[in-house]
Amino acid sequence: MTAGPDAGRHLWVLRHAKAAADGPDDHGRPLTGRGARQAADLARRIADGPGPGGPLPTTVLCSSARRALQTAELVAPVLGERVELVVERALYQADPDDVVARLGELPDTTPAVMVVGHNPTLHDLVGLLLAPADDAGRAGLDEGFAPATLAVVALPPGRWSVSPLGTGTLSALWRPGG
Repeated sequence: MTAGPDAGRHLWVLRHAKAAADGPDDHGRPLTGRGARQAADLARRIADGPGPGGPLPTTVLCSSARRALQTAELVAPVLGERVELVVERALYQADPDDVVARLGELPDTTPAVMVVGHNPTLHDLVGLLLAPADDAGRAGLDEGFAPATLAVVALPPGRWSVSPLGTGTLSALWRPGG
């Protein structure tokens, strides 16, 4: 499914699942058994629906960190056969502005994208995306952004190259086990 710049856009923001406390280095930390179960549970929730409304992501932008990639690899298959998994080292230590800049490179025909990465970047990103009037969305974010949390932000029609900051509405917030 594709959409033009006049259709609403959806940004799916997924924090990697529970990771081991140590690894060869921070970048190489793998998921724990619990983390693998969290990601698999989230994949089942997405597959079973009902979803957050709007289209499923056609592109997954993922940090190159092992734990993020393992999470994405467990979730991406339920998004459809044509989902494109794009692994980028720059997302490993990105800040919210870096993520917004990367989103700006997406084709305008992309109706929905998922970003898989790390905190505090992703929690901060969702907070910056929400419109000031989205009190319910902000209240949901006040509870934190634990590992394996997925936020879906509905954005107004427009081009990805135009900053979406302060324009979104939180349409779904899924936490592990909930």
